[in-house]
Amino acid sequence: MSRALLFTRPWLALVAITILLVASPAFAQSGTVVRVSPAAVAEQVNATFTVSINAENVANLTAFEVHLQFNPAVLEVLQVTNGGFVAADFVAQNVFDNTAGTIDYAVAQMNRPPAQGSGTLLTVTFRAKANGSSTLALRATAAAPSGLLLADQDGAAIQAAWVNGTAVIGATATSTSAPATETPTVTSTPTTPASETPATEVPPTATSTP
Repeated sequence: MSRALLFTRPWLALVAITILLVASPAFAQSGTVVRVSPAAVAEQVNATFTVSINAENVANLTAFEVHLQFNPAVLEVLQVTNGGFVAADFVAQNVFDNTAGTIDYAVAQMNRPPAQGSGTLLTVTFRAKANGSSTLALRATAAAPSGLLLADQDGAAIQAAWVNGTAVIGATATSTSAPATETPTVTSTPTTPASETPATEVPPTATSTP
């Protein structure tokens, strides 16, 4: 897995967006939710399956950053792909670590109308490694303490709730897509500047060496 720095105008634009996200109060949008879909998955060992990270009821979305964690003893990531709701015109991060159990993804679209309504931010393809369970949840980072940042076309932060997903791997498991039962967690926007500049990664589709 490699990391590359891109000194381009889009990169400077995304850095500016990140600074605004950290420094500005959240722009309240009633009912905006980002959730894992399906909320519950049950599979057998060695099965592959895909989950989506979906945004619902959002206005003027132009860029987003999400940091996820999963149980690496139970699951391994095969691929992370842009969902198309926000075009990946500039990819700041698209990396995953199957040892640490982490996924980091951040993109911004350029010279396009903002995304409105609901859509898929990204998809993650997993392989079931062993019996057990794993929650796909947000992970705090220095640049994004809540683990999730959404931005509008002016770089202002968009407040959103988050709903985890769960995978259960076992010999008798069967696939399901039951709705989430947990209460969404509202992410908050920090009021102090981040100490790190988001790493950049190309291409949009991440790969990993088993």
